[in-house]
Amino acid sequence: MDIISLLTAFGLGSIVTALVQTYLNRRSKIEDRNFEERKLAYIGLLQAYHRAAVENSPEASKEFAYWQMRCELVSPSEVRDAIQAIVDTNETPKERQVAHNALKSALRDDLGVSI
Repeated sequence: MDIISLLTAFGLGSIVTALVQTYLNRRSKIEDRNFEERKLAYIGLLQAYHRAAVENSPEASKEFAYWQMRCELVSPSEVRDAIQAIVDTNETPKERQVAHNALKSALRDDLGVSI
C-alpha cells in the first residue's frame, strides 16, 4: 500500500510541477514581451521628442503624437501623466524642465533602470 501511495503521489507531484512550470514560463514570456513593447515605445517617443525640439515642424509634432499614443497603450499612468506634462508645458521653459525630469524619472521607474 505504501508503495502505491508513493507512486501516486510522485506522479501527481510531477503533473503539478509541470503545470506550475508551464504557467511561470508563460507569465515570464508575457512580461518580457510587455517590457520590450514599452521599451520600443519609449525609444520612439524620445526620438520623436528630440526631433520635435530640434525641428519644431508639423511633421515632427505628428510623429511625437504617434509615439505618445503608442505609449498610452503600453505605459502606466505615471508615464502617461509625465508625457502629458511635456505636451502641456510646450510654451514654458521652466515648467518644461520640471516635466522633462519627471518624464525621465517615470521612464526609469517603469523600466527598472536606476542611476
